[in-house]
Amino acid sequence: MAAKNQQAPSDPGIWVLADVLCGVDGTRGAYEAVRQAAWFAGPDGKLTLLAVTAVVGGGVQRSASFAPARAKRALAHAEGLAAAVGVSAVSEIDERAPVTDVLLGHAGGHGLLAIGAPPMSRVAHLLLGGTATPAAHLLPASVLFARRPPARVGFGDQIVVASDALEQSDALVHFATALARQRDVSLTLLHAPHAESSQHPTRIAAQVEHVTRALGDNGRVRIEPGRARDVIVATAASERCSLLVVSSRRVGGLRALGSVSERVVHDAPCSVLVMRPEDLQRDAD
Repeated sequence: MAAKNQQAPSDPGIWVLADVLCGVDGTRGAYEAVRQAAWFAGPDGKLTLLAVTAVVGGGVQRSASFAPARAKRALAHAEGLAAAVGVSAVSEIDERAPVTDVLLGHAGGHGLLAIGAPPMSRVAHLLLGGTATPAAHLLPASVLFARRPPARVGFGDQIVVASDALEQSDALVHFATALARQRDVSLTLLHAPHAESSQHPTRIAAQVEHVTRALGDNGRVRIEPGRARDVIVATAASERCSLLVVSSRRVGGLRALGSVSERVVHDAPCSVLVMRPEDLQRDAD
């Protein structure tokens, strides 16, 4: 089924969804990312499929981490997945290496980057390397980390937005609400109270009012005590949501090791959309 037409540009964050870059590497996770990227872009948006072959050496020493012939087949299959839901896609192959740097470099020219969620644990990912962790930290664009939806749940049918009740969270909640209204799906506003958020008791109340007023029966609220990343992951599972929407402060260095958004990307049972700060700020302005 084709995605509904995009909302008017005045809706928060909708411009991000109009230009999606999706990384394709021939894995099941990447193909799921293609399906979900097509859902976001819709028939009126732009979807670009990128395969990075990472060719090194020359002559008899020339090698690639993703064989060019296999990359072409993967892109053709990905184009078919998008076409099946009425979305046209443009395919590109980049031979440069390393894969992560090339993919994130391309992402800077798009509104949204879609990739398969990390198949390994967070610790293994940190030790062995991969795209998910640097993508979550650097955020060259807002990033979708795609996982298959729960059984008998369509992608996007159940959305959870995690608000920390700090200043940036207003724009995040408005974005998620606009997305849920656009697609006529359910949205749960989740808040895990903590020391910082307790200093802004009226903000979460205003967000609750915004969600319930805008979505009616499609809007729900959960206030759950506990450590934020644990509450977010547990709620995503109990709500059987297929899309979790969070924001990132884009912290670096040692602080990044404790990043809630990066940990949620690895531990969530569903797809995670991480909105970068400047995208939310652009809407706030």
